[in-house]
Amino acid sequence: MATVKLGTKAAGSIVKLLENGSLVDFIVAHQGKPSSGNYDDSCDGTWLVRKDVHSKRTWDSSNNDYANSDVRSWLNNTYLNLLAADIKEAVKQVKIPYRPGSGYSETVSSGANGLSCKVFLLSMKEVGLTPSYSPTEGATLSYFSAGGNTARKANLNGSPAEWWSRSPHCFSVGSGNAVTVTTSGSSDYWRVDYSYGVRPAFILPSDLSVSDDGAVSVNTAPTVTSTSGASGTNLGEKEDAFSVHYTVADEDGDTLTVTEKID
Repeated sequence: MATVKLGTKAAGSIVKLLENGSLVDFIVAHQGKPSSGNYDDSCDGTWLVRKDVHSKRTWDSSNNDYANSDVRSWLNNTYLNLLAADIKEAVKQVKIPYRPGSGYSETVSSGANGLSCKVFLLSMKEVGLTPSYSPTEGATLSYFSAGGNTARKANLNGSPAEWWSRSPHCFSVGSGNAVTVTTSGSSDYWRVDYSYGVRPAFILPSDLSVSDDGAVSVNTAPTVTSTSGASGTNLGEKEDAFSVHYTVADEDGDTLTVTEKID
């Protein structure tokens, strides 16, 4: 089966990952580090977001502090463990822009001061929305920049679902609200202890492989595919040496010529 590198897939492409033993669709949301200065080099890779909502969950039990929220803990523990072991290991530890603490502040920490995590919710800015009541966390990802409201829509069990962003609500109604993407692809906000959809997002290395059916896998170990024989002098003499030349290639098409000296 032919494979291509994950980094060659265009924004909006669908790839498949094993989640809890079943292949699940993910959307390529962006390739590389977003262009604004709000991301450090850890964010250079292939950004994926689950095509459909995984489930409905509360954002938190009390306030809009994303770094210490219940949903962030769930994503980086329970959900991460649902991914196949090799993909789980490949998910990058990244630093994403976020608003620290709870309350009304719209001050964002970014770059090297971003929030360290593996799995995260997308921000309002990352999905291309800039409501006046949320902070500007990062930059709009390619898929959402091109797709508008349609790109932001998601389903749960076949029906349109509203889903949480990681952006807090920063207006005068208290510190217990966070911002959502509605079923029409626009923005709204609700109390953090209400249940809305969760769409996990994370970044994978761009050199992973994607097969014809869309399934993502880590690179396979090289195997010997051809040899070019031996060369040397006085091969019958124990004290002399000769060289063996051979080529190795993996299923991803990477090749390497190896020369071994044998005494």
